[in-house]
Amino acid sequence: MAIETKSSKESFGFLIVFRQIPIKIKLFITESLESIIDNYEYIEKLDVIILTLNLYDRNSLNAINKHLVEEFYETFLFQGISVLVGMDIEHLFNKSPSKKYKISRFKLEKITQDLNFIYCFELFNKMRDINEIYNTLFNDFILRFQYSNPELFETAKEYGKELTD
Repeated sequence: MAIETKSSKESFGFLIVFRQIPIKIKLFITESLESIIDNYEYIEKLDVIILTLNLYDRNSLNAINKHLVEEFYETFLFQGISVLVGMDIEHLFNKSPSKKYKISRFKLEKITQDLNFIYCFELFNKMRDINEIYNTLFNDFILRFQYSNPELFETAKEYGKELTD
């Protein structure tokens, strides 16, 4: 449940309540990982990174560069949740199937391992797959929060109840 929404030219902000826990989200959308790294001072801290690639575009593989990912990890001292999402653009936008090159599920998983990412998803069905991705991320976040600071977790849970009542 979204409680509050804010947006600016650079980002979108949301306050949501998931499983009675309020979660503040600031979403940055960019074409390249380089632009995230270049804006380090503005962004400061990230808890989740989601990289996407078009499963029908070989060039999208080139955009996901292990060196840039390592630079991202070093710049942000990143220890958060990392996700690679392969988007089946043809199916998502109801295009007729082509005989073009398609990155296989095996290749997608291999890239995820090479980048040392935690999660790998293939986005085929908009609603079902997006819900699965967000449920997985939020559940992971809540689990980490619960075990890293149980007292603050309980306080947040009480606040979440107040927000939704």
